[in-house]
Amino acid sequence: QCTAKMLIRTKQKKNNRQKYRRNTKMNDLLGHELRKALSDHSNYNNNHVSGQRKNRAAAAATGDLFDEWVNELDFHDMVSSKEAKKEYFLTADDLANVRYEPIGGGFGIGPPTKCYLHEHLVKTSVRKHGRAGVVKKLEARNKREEKKRMREEQAEQARKRLKTITNTSADGAAAAAAATATTKTASASDTQEIKNLRKGLLKMAKENMGFQMSGAPKNWKIEVPGISKATFAALVGRPTDVDLESFVKKGAYYKEQYDASTLFGTYEAQLTKDFNRECVTQNIGPYVSVRYKPSTMELSISGYAEMYATMSYRLFG
Repeated sequence: QCTAKMLIRTKQKKNNRQKYRRNTKMNDLLGHELRKALSDHSNYNNNHVSGQRKNRAAAAATGDLFDEWVNELDFHDMVSSKEAKKEYFLTADDLANVRYEPIGGGFGIGPPTKCYLHEHLVKTSVRKHGRAGVVKKLEARNKREEKKRMREEQAEQARKRLKTITNTSADGAAAAAAATATTKTASASDTQEIKNLRKGLLKMAKENMGFQMSGAPKNWKIEVPGISKATFAALVGRPTDVDLESFVKKGAYYKEQYDASTLFGTYEAQLTKDFNRECVTQNIGPYVSVRYKPSTMELSISGYAEMYATMSYRLFG
């Protein structure tokens, strides 16, 4: 009888847990969508879309950089704090005395996003840098963006060449395939090494997951030394590009946004960590930022986590 009662209780606990997970799946999805909405500043105002900002290169050619910068948004458009620092050349201290409106926030998402009026940010920036200072910063930014576009075009051309070479290799003779298999980027030992590395990276990522002071999941980051170019290329799915020609280099780093499940070599269901004391579970976000510095052979991976409660099923134990 005791054994039967234990089996029934275990089955009830399992059913309750599955039911709760189904109910919270939609909440988890809504939390993720809200996070995406907060990062998309077009939701603050229809005119405030980063991709719809007027052509800065054309403004630079006509010498109207300052007027273009002032008039690219309506004065009553809202701008997030992250965008404010980037587009108006301000710091957190500069924004401390600027009036803002909180938007979003909640359980598993974190505090609300601070949003500022375009008009107030323009005045604050001009007060700090002066008109001439703002123009210099705008000119410098235009040069950086032009260089970035050139690097992206070169990387895109390299990716097309790499794809052509890969397709040709796939259709080649068996002898060519055997020769390719002997290289260090495609050998059996390196393939197993990459698999083990992915497992180790996932373990490190979970160890670095935790909470902010507000109770929201904290952003996590891991750093791994001694990573070769070939290993980095293999991690992000381009094992034949050992010279990293198809990647865009920004300063001393190569940086890629990558699918978390693919990077860690596992299913999405495995990207979770239970915090039993807090009665919550955290999921690694669907995308992670991968950064590699070839001069020092340092690899860093960072991302965020989503959280949902797991308390209900424990109440039936």
